[in-house]
Amino acid sequence: MLATTSNGMSSSLNPSIDRARQAERIAQAEMHVFRADQHADICHELVDGHQAVLKAYGIKKLATFNRDWIGNPNVIVIAAVGQGSGIDGRSRRVLGGARMHGAQAVEQLPLMKAIGGQDPDLHDHMERYVEEGAFELVGMWNSIEMAGMGVEATFMIQAAMATLTLVGGRHLFALTSPVTRRMQKSLAFFTEKGIGDDGYFTYPTPKLRATVARYTFPEHLTEIEPEVLALIECMWQDPEGTVHQVNGPKGELNLKFRLGV
Repeated sequence: MLATTSNGMSSSLNPSIDRARQAERIAQAEMHVFRADQHADICHELVDGHQAVLKAYGIKKLATFNRDWIGNPNVIVIAAVGQGSGIDGRSRRVLGGARMHGAQAVEQLPLMKAIGGQDPDLHDHMERYVEEGAFELVGMWNSIEMAGMGVEATFMIQAAMATLTLVGGRHLFALTSPVTRRMQKSLAFFTEKGIGDDGYFTYPTPKLRATVARYTFPEHLTEIEPEVLALIECMWQDPEGTVHQVNGPKGELNLKFRLGV
């Protein structure tokens, strides 16, 4: 996986193999899902971590990067929280995350601010999805420590997919990069056609091209890979107690999902 640079799925951190190998071991971590009017300290840590990732890869400015969403109950936070004493001498640390922005109007989708000016028909294209219940997955990043344990950002996406039905959503959108487009098939996210420049938008820099991906419930369930679907179904059955064991290069990590929405 390669360095990523943008809002949405395309802002997940993909560290080099050498850096991941040197990262400290984590025994357990939790994917904590909650509304952004709760746990303000975690929300701010999430922004700080994302900012550090973007800076490391030369991205100084994003149209959608801010803290304005903190305190907004229509924004759902997915925070990867590591547990253990080996991380900077602290017992808890945010090691990655993302957020889902619920939209009651098309303008509330972050992608409209990011790329809306490139296609005058994008608003109309998105309108029916918003009317049916739409969220956008943005601000996703993953730390060296998590990657070193074999935990990819896809686990955050799976948590978002499971959460979508718990909050009455039907469509989940994301801006995707070349790196994250390779993740789409197993997760049943499909690139939107008929928008932009043959589906592409220039974002977040003139040299990079993004696409808009969509997962729709329940139509896309049959397209999800069986292993991915099994984990999502476990989260539906036990939203606050599902534990998934990851056997990574540094040993086992217990990844707990707590969907507290």
